[in-house]
Amino acid sequence: MRDVSWKEVIDLFDSVQHVSIATVDEDGCPRISPIGSVSFFSEREGYYFEKFPKAMRENLDSTPRMSILAVQPAPLFWMKSLGKGRFDSQPALRLICEAGKRRTATQSEIDAWLKRVRKFSFLKGHDLLWKDMNMVRTFKVLRIEPVELGRMNP
Repeated sequence: MRDVSWKEVIDLFDSVQHVSIATVDEDGCPRISPIGSVSFFSEREGYYFEKFPKAMRENLDSTPRMSILAVQPAPLFWMKSLGKGRFDSQPALRLICEAGKRRTATQSEIDAWLKRVRKFSFLKGHDLLWKDMNMVRTFKVLRIEPVELGRMNP
């Protein structure tokens, strides 16, 4: 497995609309939730808004390990890569993380989130989903894993 730079992580996460976060419940069963608010505040440290995923919150309160998966969303990226028979950049990354405590978001975190979703502000669902985002959970990235897709990987 090759080393992945932090710049590669940021580049991929900046291009995705949402990621999948996996946790483990009290019975040891995996649970995956889509989250659209992952941000990083320093190398290997980030946060996401935790409004809806009650089961994920309970899982992390008892077992603070999680995995975040980001997959390159651009159809053109995939078509070019399939045509060339190789990926020029990593198509997917998995971050193995340790969750921190849930806390109240800072005003700058809320402002950054609202700026990110501003393009949807005219839609009815904007306020229903994102108006009162005020709790975040921090996390530390323990390990970065490229998702292996055989000989096409960079």
